[in-house]
Amino acid sequence: MGETDFHASIILTIHRESIYLRRTLLSLDEAARFAQDRGLRLELVAVLDRTDEATRSVLTSFDLGTYHGHQIMEVDHGSVGLARNAGVARARGAYIFTADADDLVSYNYFHDIYRAAERGGAEALFFPEYMLGFGCDTFICHYKPLADVTPIAFVHQHPFTSRLCAHHSVFRRVAYQDIPLSRGYAYEDWHFNAEAVGLGLDILVVPNTILFYRQREGSLLKASHAISVRQIPPTRLFQPLTYLEISSSYREDLGRTDRSDDSIRSGERDFLLEVTFRLAIQRANAIEPLIILSKYQDERTRIFSNYETLPHVGLSYYTLCDIIRDRKFSDVFLLPFMPVGGAEKYLLSLMEVFYQIDPFSNFLVILGEDIDGVQRLENLPPNAVVIDMALHSRSLSIQERCLLTLKIIETCSPKTRIHMRQSRFADKFLDLYGAVLSNKETIYYRFCDLEHFESGYSMIVYSPLDLICKNIHNLSKIVTDGTTVIKKDHQRLGIDSHKWHCLPAPVETPAILKPRIADAQRRILWASRLDFQKRPSLLPLIAAQLGKSDPDLTIDVFGGSVLDGFDLNLLQSHQNLKYHGLYSGFESLPLTHFSIFLYTSLYDGVPNVLLEAMSHGLAVVAPDLGGIPEIVHDGETGILLPSLPDDEAMAASYAKALLALSNDPERIARLGSQARAFVLEHHSPEVHAQRVAAVFGLQPRRFQHAAEV
Repeated sequence: MGETDFHASIILTIHRESIYLRRTLLSLDEAARFAQDRGLRLELVAVLDRTDEATRSVLTSFDLGTYHGHQIMEVDHGSVGLARNAGVARARGAYIFTADADDLVSYNYFHDIYRAAERGGAEALFFPEYMLGFGCDTFICHYKPLADVTPIAFVHQHPFTSRLCAHHSVFRRVAYQDIPLSRGYAYEDWHFNAEAVGLGLDILVVPNTILFYRQREGSLLKASHAISVRQIPPTRLFQPLTYLEISSSYREDLGRTDRSDDSIRSGERDFLLEVTFRLAIQRANAIEPLIILSKYQDERTRIFSNYETLPHVGLSYYTLCDIIRDRKFSDVFLLPFMPVGGAEKYLLSLMEVFYQIDPFSNFLVILGEDIDGVQRLENLPPNAVVIDMALHSRSLSIQERCLLTLKIIETCSPKTRIHMRQSRFADKFLDLYGAVLSNKETIYYRFCDLEHFESGYSMIVYSPLDLICKNIHNLSKIVTDGTTVIKKDHQRLGIDSHKWHCLPAPVETPAILKPRIADAQRRILWASRLDFQKRPSLLPLIAAQLGKSDPDLTIDVFGGSVLDGFDLNLLQSHQNLKYHGLYSGFESLPLTHFSIFLYTSLYDGVPNVLLEAMSHGLAVVAPDLGGIPEIVHDGETGILLPSLPDDEAMAASYAKALLALSNDPERIARLGSQARAFVLEHHSPEVHAQRVAAVFGLQPRRFQHAAEV
């Protein structure tokens, strides 16, 4: 027989469902008889995929004589998607119905859906109006068509189900993907439907048709939920220009039409009183006793729809696609925000080197967290496009922002590098979606662990090490600004040591320093973030200690809070402690007024502000913690103090060192001079650029040529 000798083919994929299969076959048989009594010719294509003998026996012992034709085929795919594709390839019907081996359908399912598809044409997918869950979970889902749901909803959920009907030609244009059960992607049905929508196909639902969806422990769907990243592989629908084209008219309608909840979402169950509906449940109950009308009538049973009043995640993605459009990116940077800070400046320096090497490259900078104040974007290279989630997706959670970030990254070239700066945003993204990043060059920038003093001891309260361990095979590189973190990580982990790279931060050392004012050695500069990490609470204590011995020795404070609030009133309590507010870059400070730089901190990597102070010949006084000893060599490039848990003791230690240093101009000059020389030798932009080329495998000749230009 030819392909069109049957009105429709039912593709039944079977694995190891022996205890459920006969009830499924009985249900399909009943619906097929109803349809064929009304003039339809149906074919059953049973695809046995890595089945067992018990399941095979159930199928072969069942009388398939109801159908006008049937085929039984065996495949060795271990994949729902590939098994369906195999069945479709053998199907001889004009239309295709998909079916699974443990679900049931309403008696009118094939007839009503086929007739709707025949009227609707070949450019649509057709779904049942209702899905009734039974088994270990009872629920009712009411499906609305694409016109109501919109393609915008596909970004964060699957608005439809796995059971569909479509013209045979649709399956030649869209194939199911092989998506094995793993820590990676999942949901071949969601992906198939998204691909179809991306091609411009419509999705319609057929009134009064029901899929009875078996809920069982250990099902493939539940396993996918538990193991995978709960997202589909990249699809054409989410390509920016395609998404804009497909979704634009729907987006306009969202702003014009009333999107209030429909009655079924409000919990009304009047439809259960309709004769056709009750008859469908009664017939299904005769086959599967777990399908019980009273359970669906119970007010405790969940009732919901695929309809949303406003798909906020999809609407935000529309805005981001409108920013990106057809741009291609060589690098994507995931940062929390863009304040005046060392970590952000570190990544800015890296961008600058990449830009010098290849001025035709393009960067996408995604800022994932909220920040009080203005983002400092003026120092970004001219080839950088910025997506500020706080601006474009402010109402979304951090998880939803990570999802949008994944969709954006999926549209990039496989050669695009992904740079993640240790932060709440990047860490959550890596935790959620690290498993699907292994095909890209993915770099994690690790600076330090978060530490607090507890009971007189320094304790690590957060470290990304466990996150790195879980994603060690998905990360290409772990880049740090110093060797201290690398040594600790290697000691704790012991595998894949080659992935860690030390890339010290660059600092531009002024060729000539302006003369300092006469009393510069009597004024101490503190410039940093007024956040908990930087331990600004020590400043009034240090000022109090200094005031007892030398009231004229002053501390000038510059900076503001980024991550957590700090009570500025604490900086107003001493005459020798002066707060000057925010500053825009180290160069903007009145550096000629100071000879000494005071640095306080609870935990750190290699602070950029220390390198900047050293490059300007300031004598630094800093705590012995994190990566600070890598640049502040006690008595040579600065003064290093033991990090003490007690604030009073730490303040006294600082005061003693500052008093001694302020009274020794020759020592100030010597420490400042040696610090400048150290920075020039180890942290110059030229040295940094060479290290970047080495870490990222860039061609030295190409780099040298770009640098000369």
